[in-house]
Amino acid sequence: MNFKINSFKVATKLLLFSSSFFAGAAYALPYAPYVQEVQTTVKGSVKDEQGNPLVGATVTVKGSNISTSTDANGSFTLSNVSKNTVLVFRMIGFSAKEITYAGGTNVNVQLLSDTQQLEEAVVVGYGSLDKKELTSAVSSIKQKDMVAGAVSPLLAIQGKVPGLSVISTNGTDPNAGISLQLRGVNSVNASQGPLVVIDGVPGGDINSVAKEDIESINVLRDASAAAIYGTRASGGVILITTKRPQIGQAQVNFTSEYFVESIRKRPKVLSAEQFVEYGLGEDLGHRTDWYDEVTNNNPFSQRQVANISGGSENANVYTTFTKRDAKGMAITSKRDEIGGRINSAFKFFDGFAELNTNVSYNQVKAFGSNGDIFNNNDIFNMALVMNPTETPYDANDVSGYNVLEGGYDTWNPVAEARLRSDEKQFKYLLANATLKLNLTEHLTTSATIGIKNNSEHGNYYRSAQHRISRENNVDGFAKQYYSRFNDRVFEWTANYTNRWAAHSLNAVAGYSYQDFNGQGFSAENSNFPVDGIGENDMGTGTYLPDGRAGIGSWKNPWVKLAAFFGRVNYSYLDRYILTATARYEGSSKFAPKNRWGFFPGLSAGWRVSQEPFLRDVTFINDLKLRAGYGETGNEGFDAKVATRMYSADTWFLQDGKWFRTYGVMHNQNPNIKWEVKKEYNLGLDFTVLNNRLSGRFDIYKRKIDDLIYDISVSQPPAIHDKTTMNVGSMQNTGYEFELNFKAVDNDHFSYTTSIVASHNKSRLNTLWGSQTFTDRKDFPAPGSPGSAVRLYPGEDIGQFFLWKFAGFTDDGYWKLYDKEGNAFDVRDRNKTVGDKSFVGNAIPTLQLSWNNQFTYKNWDASIYMRSWIGHDVFNMINMYYSLPNVKGQNVLEEAYDKHKNIKGEKELSDYWLEKGTFLKVDALNIGYRFNQNWIKPLKSMRIYATARDLFVFTNYSGLDPEVNINGLEPGFEERNVYPKTRTFMMGLQVNF
Repeated sequence: MNFKINSFKVATKLLLFSSSFFAGAAYALPYAPYVQEVQTTVKGSVKDEQGNPLVGATVTVKGSNISTSTDANGSFTLSNVSKNTVLVFRMIGFSAKEITYAGGTNVNVQLLSDTQQLEEAVVVGYGSLDKKELTSAVSSIKQKDMVAGAVSPLLAIQGKVPGLSVISTNGTDPNAGISLQLRGVNSVNASQGPLVVIDGVPGGDINSVAKEDIESINVLRDASAAAIYGTRASGGVILITTKRPQIGQAQVNFTSEYFVESIRKRPKVLSAEQFVEYGLGEDLGHRTDWYDEVTNNNPFSQRQVANISGGSENANVYTTFTKRDAKGMAITSKRDEIGGRINSAFKFFDGFAELNTNVSYNQVKAFGSNGDIFNNNDIFNMALVMNPTETPYDANDVSGYNVLEGGYDTWNPVAEARLRSDEKQFKYLLANATLKLNLTEHLTTSATIGIKNNSEHGNYYRSAQHRISRENNVDGFAKQYYSRFNDRVFEWTANYTNRWAAHSLNAVAGYSYQDFNGQGFSAENSNFPVDGIGENDMGTGTYLPDGRAGIGSWKNPWVKLAAFFGRVNYSYLDRYILTATARYEGSSKFAPKNRWGFFPGLSAGWRVSQEPFLRDVTFINDLKLRAGYGETGNEGFDAKVATRMYSADTWFLQDGKWFRTYGVMHNQNPNIKWEVKKEYNLGLDFTVLNNRLSGRFDIYKRKIDDLIYDISVSQPPAIHDKTTMNVGSMQNTGYEFELNFKAVDNDHFSYTTSIVASHNKSRLNTLWGSQTFTDRKDFPAPGSPGSAVRLYPGEDIGQFFLWKFAGFTDDGYWKLYDKEGNAFDVRDRNKTVGDKSFVGNAIPTLQLSWNNQFTYKNWDASIYMRSWIGHDVFNMINMYYSLPNVKGQNVLEEAYDKHKNIKGEKELSDYWLEKGTFLKVDALNIGYRFNQNWIKPLKSMRIYATARDLFVFTNYSGLDPEVNINGLEPGFEERNVYPKTRTFMMGLQVNF
């Protein structure tokens, strides 16, 4: 015991010495010592606001190595002090103070406690808590913390939140969506991603928020925090809070940004000369770079944002206008967007009542986006395989393009894209109003009403000169559709906060109601007399009088959610903290007997640093242990499952007339119930070295029971072959780590660095009877590769289900291993599914991000890097296009280099798996802020430049090892992958 205590004392002294040394070094560099002819020994004391002596406070002569510490009485003695030098007083947990020594022998100083970091409010479910009161795993991102150069707010926090995987669904395409996953896969058939709440409206659309409008993004990572959102919080919760109006004279802010893209890496295919030399096809006399033909040359985009804020204490407004014109790398990819926001705040009756409103509207025109009729990315796949001696253009054709007909897998990608139009118009409206009554000093009540109205109008036209039109002898095809989704929300809450003696209480209780309504229609027609009008005169197509036109409409079932919820946060001595949450929620998706679910959460925190035995450990500012447990639900499945519904079925002929029958739409399962996630979380938060070093660590385990899954059933007695049931369980385990360090912080120069790391493993425990499985990720022809993913009880999510590669025969044919581990020639016997194995894993062992920020006078700079370590990537491009045994299409250079001796059809084996570990320079940013007196008409002006996705350091041979790792089929680099690009941006920010 004595040894442990003495060791602790020694370690404490060493850390105190290190803290003082580095703190002094940080302030020593920019200044030269000022030497006076007369030097004095100075004595004095250092006390806090209450007059209590501060033990261990550091007193330093600024710009020198002269330093001392206060004793048990808060007193100090400092020798060799010259008049007019600056003395710096520092103490952990207190704000540093500088005074100019004017002479004399006594200097007495009072330091003010520095609790800003701990008192910072963090938004949680239905309210906010001081950071020191948090007992759950919550990440808070401010606007200044976002990754530079990103347009989407969610991509701007990519890598910033441990455990949160943010993936673009289609690279840098301006019309790409965002895939979110927190702490791994949390379901098989139900919804996967986190619930997004914008200004208190659950299910808000991120498209309605401009990055400049965001005050904070708070991510509730564990179930003890997310439980208050109940049924939709199985994948976590992301709370987005927009900026509130500022009181005072109106302020105008303007941001202008300009973007240019270039291709960072592209597939290396055979040149025209090599194509002919290797006998892959005849020389048609042209020299075409097909990849260059289907991509725009350095596409240019621009974005403008203007906002105004101001008003009196009782009435103020924040408003924003945004406009964006973006051009993608694909030749038909484009996005035009305008939007606006008005946030207002009013006070009535001497502050008794407050009215806060948030209204945002965005309108988007998306051109060339992937849809259900044509996948725009297919032009990149076709650009790889087209004969490079062919031409995309034909002056003798009425279309101007070389329209290639009759080929199943060969068509001109330029004509394919140019001879059709694909436009979608989206409208997003999100509005809510909150009336708050300040009943007493401690008690308030609020009522919120909100609406979310999203609509989509799609227009598609395929020219009469298009390949498909010519092959089908049809003069054009047109389709239009319209869909609308209306969500309404009402919430009432009552909040109570109080602090007395050593106690603190923060409580909220409330009721929530939300409903969801969606409907739409579509129509299509073909064979038009005039090609130029497109889809704007659909009634003229001859398919309509012929009875071959199509029309359809739909309406979703009216889904309703109602809930009662509450949270209590209690703190004793600011040291022992307990948080309890609960939500009792019902959903109309379920049959009455299973409609309601109860979702509790309980977490506790212990601020160890406030204990007497650590108060003398001066290098520790705050140290908190956390533990939590919570349950959340998942009702993200088809609303029709539990209810018997009917739909149009078959036709039958009677008395010369056709009649339509109606039948049961699906197999009804009134016993369906909630998926329930149960999660345990242990955490540690710390701040040390005079608040310069801070971080947190979390470890978690969660289990999802009653997985919702489609089971194959016998017919009869079932009407259909699938029934949705609760059938199994899965689990996730992992850890998360954050570290932030203010390495240097003085008047002219500062440097801060932060590291975020996470690890997750997801496993399917059981399915129906612990015996069933499902195969996914089917590989397309040519050949019959099969499927590469199998969900199987007891196996980790992310593994590949493949044949194991055993080498090549002497004459170049494939060898594989059978289930016994014996190698066989694929010509000698057929491989079977039983010979397959679970190999590799697409989920990184560790995901890392490293951010470095610098300031020097008016300059600022940042370098942001991300890394995935220990994951595998299946290179589909190599599998399909790096073998020499093809004719009539182009292949990768590798086919006649590394693989020149391989014969036989490709095999779906781990030969195509590669290690994907990488380090990516994700964002490099530099900016300059002009001094205010230089530009007197303006309050401030900053110019900046950002480069995104600059370099990738990896041994992976494909285009990009950062592939999709969300969902149940992670780890594949697709054949039709969007080009990998670099983005360069110039920006201007002006404040009037």
